[in-house]
Amino acid sequence: MSSGTRLRVKRAEYAGTVDRVIVLGRLKAGVRERAEQLIADEAAADGHDDQFDRVTIFLSDTEVVFLLEGANADESFRALLDDPVRSTRISPWLPLFDGPLHAVREAYSWASA
Repeated sequence: MSSGTRLRVKRAEYAGTVDRVIVLGRLKAGVRERAEQLIADEAAADGHDDQFDRVTIFLSDTEVVFLLEGANADESFRALLDDPVRSTRISPWLPLFDGPLHAVREAYSWASA
């Protein structure tokens, strides 16, 4: 089996065993620079949350999108919000949001085999 085929199989296996949740946040005007700093701080942090296999953050001038992946990602995100200790991970972001966060669950995924 070629390395390209092995990579596609591993991706397909991973895609079939992981939950994905997207959390959308609308940003207040003029906070992009602070959001970029929070992302840089997160990237430099040693202690990443072990509740997720992968966290990806997308940023525009008006929105931030958190892609959370892992077993029971939806439940883990809700637990993070409800836990007074772990919720400190997201608390620096709260002043940047213009309104509530919106969680979106995966409805369909396609992967090349």
